[in-house]
Amino acid sequence: MKPHVFFLVICILIACSCNKDNSSTNHSVSLPKTYTEDVRNPSSGRTVVTYNVTYDANSRLLSLTAIPSPPILQFNYQYPTGNTLTMDLYNYGSLSIHEMVWLNSNGFIDSTFQFNDTNDSSTEKYVYNSSQQPIQLKDYTYHSSGVIPYNTTNYTYDNNGNQVTMVDDLGNSETIDYYTNLVNNLSIGQKFLYMNKNLVKTQNYTSGGTTYVITHYYTFDNSNRLIEDSAFSTVVNEILIKSYTY
Repeated sequence: MKPHVFFLVICILIACSCNKDNSSTNHSVSLPKTYTEDVRNPSSGRTVVTYNVTYDANSRLLSLTAIPSPPILQFNYQYPTGNTLTMDLYNYGSLSIHEMVWLNSNGFIDSTFQFNDTNDSSTEKYVYNSSQQPIQLKDYTYHSSGVIPYNTTNYTYDNNGNQVTMVDDLGNSETIDYYTNLVNNLSIGQKFLYMNKNLVKTQNYTSGGTTYVITHYYTFDNSNRLIEDSAFSTVVNEILIKSYTY
C-alpha cells in the first residue's frame, strides 16, 4: 500500500473491551500533545507506539516523533509557501519517504508527488465538488515508459458533510455510518485534509471478497475532548486503540 500524506497508514480494524461513553456532544479543538497507536492481535501480539506532536504558530502540524528517543519513526512537515507543503518520513533516522504536496485555492490537497528510498515514485490528483469535498482520487505510478494510472477512488457524502461511500478500481469498497450526536472536532493540525463533520460509528469495508465490519467507540475527558478512539473487527479479530493527551 502506498503511504499517502495522511501521516499514518493505519490498518482498518479495531476494538476495546472497556465500556465507552458515547453521550458527549461537544469536543474541544485543543491540539493533542501526544498520539498513541495500540494494536492488539492474537497472532502477532501487541504493538504500542506513542508520538510527540508539535505544531507551528499557525496550529499546523510540524512533526510526529515516536518516543522514546532515538525515534523509530518520525514525520516532519514543512510549509515553504502558502500553497505547498512537504512531508518527510524517517525510519530509524534515515529518510524513507519524501512527499511534496500542492494545495488548491481553498487550502486542501490538489496533488502530490512522492518518492521513497527504494527509488519508487508516485503521484496523486484530487477532484473536489462545489462543497470542497474530495469526490475522486487518482493515483499514478512512474515507470521507465512514463506515468501509468494505478487506481481511481470515488467518494460520496451525506447531507451533513460526512463521507459515506468509497469505491476504487482495485475492487475495494466501503460504506460508513456516523454518530449523529458526536461532532468531529479532533484536530492534529492537518488543515489541508477534508474533515468529516461527525465521528464514525461503523465501517463496512470490502476487499478481496471479504467484508470487515468495524465498530468504533469513543471516550472523552471532562472537557469533552476526545481521548480514545477504539475500533473492532470480528473478521480480523484485531484491536486498534488510538489515544490522545492534551
